[in-house]
Amino acid sequence: MSCLSELRPVNTDYAVSLLEQLKLFYEQKLLTDVVLVVEDAEIPCHKMVLATCSSYFRAMFTSGLSESKQSHIHLQNMDPATLRIIITYAYTGNLAITDSTVEPLYETACFLQVEDVLLRCREYLVKKINVDNCVRMLSIGDLFCCAELKQSAKRMVEHKFAAVYRQEAFLQLSHELLVDVLSSDNLNVEREETVREAAMLWLENDMESRSQYLSSVLSHIRIDALSEVTQRAWFQGLPSNDKSVVVQGLYKSMPKFFKPRLGMTKEEMLIFVEVASESLGEGAGAGIPLATVCYSPQADKVYKLCNLPGELQKVGALVTPDNDVFIAGGQVPLKASISIKRGKLQTPFRSVDSFYWLDAQQNTWVPKTPMLCARVRPWLVHCEGLIYAVGGDCVGSELNRHTVERYDWKKDEWSMADTWVEMATRRTSRCFASAAAFGDLIFYVGGLHVAGNSSLRMPAGLSEGSPVTVEIYDMNRNEWRVAASVPAKRYSDPCVQAVVLLGALCVFVREKHANERARYTIYQYNAERDCWHPRQPVSERVLWDLVPLE
Repeated sequence: MSCLSELRPVNTDYAVSLLEQLKLFYEQKLLTDVVLVVEDAEIPCHKMVLATCSSYFRAMFTSGLSESKQSHIHLQNMDPATLRIIITYAYTGNLAITDSTVEPLYETACFLQVEDVLLRCREYLVKKINVDNCVRMLSIGDLFCCAELKQSAKRMVEHKFAAVYRQEAFLQLSHELLVDVLSSDNLNVEREETVREAAMLWLENDMESRSQYLSSVLSHIRIDALSEVTQRAWFQGLPSNDKSVVVQGLYKSMPKFFKPRLGMTKEEMLIFVEVASESLGEGAGAGIPLATVCYSPQADKVYKLCNLPGELQKVGALVTPDNDVFIAGGQVPLKASISIKRGKLQTPFRSVDSFYWLDAQQNTWVPKTPMLCARVRPWLVHCEGLIYAVGGDCVGSELNRHTVERYDWKKDEWSMADTWVEMATRRTSRCFASAAAFGDLIFYVGGLHVAGNSSLRMPAGLSEGSPVTVEIYDMNRNEWRVAASVPAKRYSDPCVQAVVLLGALCVFVREKHANERARYTIYQYNAERDCWHPRQPVSERVLWDLVPLE
């Protein structure tokens, strides 16, 4: 009987009631047996509660030393407000974390060894890493020996190196962290001169105390990657007494051939989201995650990225000017509600508000703050540092199709955008079209006409073998005009994508000529002649079997 009794689950109602009573005792200062003294504040508590959540207090109160019998415990170098947040967590299990409290909370929880608070602060900090705080997060992760925070922050520093090396936080990095960054192969820099400038800025910020690190820091500059002009002027301005030593040491230690940094090898690619796994040789069937692939027009090769998270599909996708990749919204299947309709399995879906950033170095999707609304395939655009989610198909919430929300990466938060400026109306009513901005023009390519009853049809006078129609919106003139059509044959509109590639406006299209299997072609627009010409065909072995773009 005793064994059966031990296996019975905890009475959750009783546990909640007990916690509420402890909280009431704390608030009314009933039966407290210890007082925490921080600066001028005194906080009466219960030793049992403190020892339950904190290894620091557990060791203090059970050690048998004099501190275990003291009624007042003085804590130094601690903020009273931060301590109260942790104590409130101990009595309620609720933890209030904000941008302004997370760092002192992490520091205090680290000292008091409150593991769950540490974990939640760590998750919050990792999620909030951005270009403005990544260097500081790197230092914090190093200070508190938090490998996850340190590595996540370092990847962001490497990715945004050209934007962060002038920050004050970068100039205050420790010598060890600086060397760790400068020696990385993953720096996203196109020229080694950027790395050299970063090293010199750090040294010159406090030359008197940092001159001892001169040789150590400069030895991580890849000299052979510098231009000849830079190499000739390389040591100008260095302290004369260190000059000869540095010259000899560097040239002796540096190999003749250097390994290029990550940013020196980058090339423009087309990214395809939601590629069927069967196209990549992984089998078919429901429940198989959709993949994301990159196509390099220069190399005519495809590189596979990680699958979409879970069973997510019909997402909105965006690549920012800084080469950050985001996906938003989408839908996931409700497996418990699978039904049979007309002899086929029917899986209903639930729309979601998810939002992810692609950590390219780790090849993984990192969850960020979800959108305010659930949206299926919203249109994502980047403008002046903010990301906008426009519309989207959302069953059960018609309002979401007409709303726009914007994302601030620095704050990791979404807000509604409700200011609209009336623009000129397009000449046609089409959906499933692709759009791309090039200079002060917006190109609207392909698409199906929408009839009065919202049914879809081909544009008037066009057949499936007709060219892909193009409209252009001139932002300065606030007017639309019809441009030359893309001369693709037997195209399928969902397979038409307008993109800016290598400084030119292009259209990636799937087409099929008579008695031939479908193939992909990239067409480029000539603005002076208002015409399209094939930029390059895409070899059949590379992309012919990808699922149609939707």
